[in-house]
Amino acid sequence: MIDLLVEVAAQLNQNEIVKYCMAKHDTYSEAGGCITQLQAAQRHIKEQELREFIKANPQYRYPGMALPNGKIRPLDECWGMTRMYHKEGGCLTENNKDK
Repeated sequence: MIDLLVEVAAQLNQNEIVKYCMAKHDTYSEAGGCITQLQAAQRHIKEQELREFIKANPQYRYPGMALPNGKIRPLDECWGMTRMYHKEGGCLTENNKDK
Protein backbone atom coordinates (compact mmCIF):
# COMPACT_ATOMS: atom_id res chain seq x y z
CA MET A 1 0.00 0.00 0.00
CA ILE A 2 2.76 2.44 0.95
CA ASP A 3 4.72 1.67 -2.23
CA LEU A 4 1.65 2.55 -4.29
CA LEU A 5 1.18 5.77 -2.32
CA VAL A 6 4.80 6.76 -2.88
CA GLU A 7 4.50 6.14 -6.63
CA VAL A 8 1.30 8.16 -6.79
CA ALA A 9 2.66 10.97 -4.61
CA ALA A 10 5.77 11.44 -6.71
CA GLN A 11 3.72 12.18 -9.81
CA LEU A 12 0.83 14.30 -8.49
CA ASN A 13 0.48 17.94 -7.48
CA GLN A 14 -1.62 19.01 -4.47
CA ASN A 15 -4.94 19.32 -6.32
CA GLU A 16 -4.50 15.94 -7.98
CA ILE A 17 -3.73 14.35 -4.61
CA VAL A 18 -6.99 15.72 -3.17
CA LYS A 19 -9.00 14.56 -6.19
CA TYR A 20 -7.40 11.10 -6.07
CA CYS A 21 -8.13 10.63 -2.36
CA MET A 22 -11.68 12.01 -2.59
CA ALA A 23 -12.43 9.57 -5.43
CA LYS A 24 -10.89 6.64 -3.57
CA HIS A 25 -12.52 7.14 -0.12
CA ASP A 26 -16.13 7.56 0.95
CA THR A 27 -15.72 9.76 4.03
CA TYR A 28 -13.87 13.03 4.50
CA SER A 29 -11.84 11.65 7.42
CA GLU A 30 -10.53 8.74 5.34
CA ALA A 31 -9.80 11.09 2.44
CA GLY A 32 -8.01 13.47 4.82
CA GLY A 33 -5.82 10.66 6.10
CA CYS A 34 -5.02 9.63 2.53
CA ILE A 35 -4.13 13.22 1.60
CA THR A 36 -1.86 13.55 4.62
CA GLN A 37 -0.07 10.29 3.84
CA LEU A 38 0.48 11.23 0.20
CA GLN A 39 1.74 14.71 1.06
CA ALA A 40 4.12 13.27 3.67
CA ALA A 41 5.42 10.76 1.13
CA GLN A 42 5.89 13.55 -1.40
CA ARG A 43 7.84 15.65 1.12
CA HIS A 44 9.97 12.64 2.01
CA ILE A 45 10.83 12.06 -1.67
CA LYS A 46 11.78 15.72 -2.19
CA GLU A 47 13.92 15.78 0.97
CA GLN A 48 15.67 12.58 -0.08
CA GLU A 49 16.45 14.07 -3.50
CA LEU A 50 17.82 17.21 -1.81
CA ARG A 51 20.00 15.13 0.54
CA GLU A 52 21.44 13.21 -2.40
CA PHE A 53 22.11 16.46 -4.29
CA ILE A 54 23.88 18.04 -1.29
CA LYS A 55 25.92 14.89 -0.77
CA ALA A 56 27.06 15.01 -4.41
CA ASN A 57 27.58 18.82 -4.37
CA PRO A 58 28.71 19.89 -0.87
CA GLN A 59 29.57 23.41 -2.06
CA TYR A 60 25.82 24.16 -2.12
CA ARG A 61 25.44 23.37 1.58
CA TYR A 62 26.33 26.87 2.75
CA PRO A 63 25.26 30.16 1.13
CA GLY A 64 27.83 31.93 -1.00
CA MET A 65 30.01 28.85 -1.52
CA ALA A 66 29.00 27.98 -5.08
CA LEU A 67 30.15 30.24 -7.90
CA PRO A 68 29.25 30.16 -11.61
CA ASN A 69 30.86 27.58 -13.91
CA GLY A 70 31.32 25.08 -11.09
CA LYS A 71 34.02 27.08 -9.29
CA ILE A 72 34.14 26.95 -5.51
CA ARG A 73 34.94 30.04 -3.45
CA PRO A 74 38.02 29.64 -1.23
CA LEU A 75 37.22 29.31 2.44
CA ASP A 76 37.75 32.19 4.83
CA GLU A 77 40.78 31.83 7.12
CA CYS A 78 38.40 31.71 10.07
CA TRP A 79 36.27 28.90 8.59
CA GLY A 80 35.30 26.43 11.29
CA MET A 81 36.81 28.45 14.14
CA THR A 82 35.15 30.52 16.78
CA ARG A 83 34.36 33.99 15.47
CA MET A 84 36.62 35.97 17.77
CA TYR A 85 38.71 38.59 15.99
CA HIS A 86 41.73 40.51 17.22
CA LYS A 87 42.61 44.15 16.57
CA GLU A 88 45.07 43.43 13.72
CA GLY A 89 42.33 41.58 11.82
CA GLY A 90 41.71 37.93 11.23
CA CYS A 91 40.48 35.39 13.69
CA LEU A 92 41.96 34.19 16.94
CA THR A 93 43.88 30.94 16.67
CA GLU A 94 46.07 29.06 19.10
CA ASN A 95 49.13 30.81 17.60
CA ASN A 96 47.94 34.41 18.02
CA LYS A 97 45.76 34.25 21.13
CA ASP A 98 48.09 36.50 23.16
CA LYS A 99 47.84 39.44 20.74
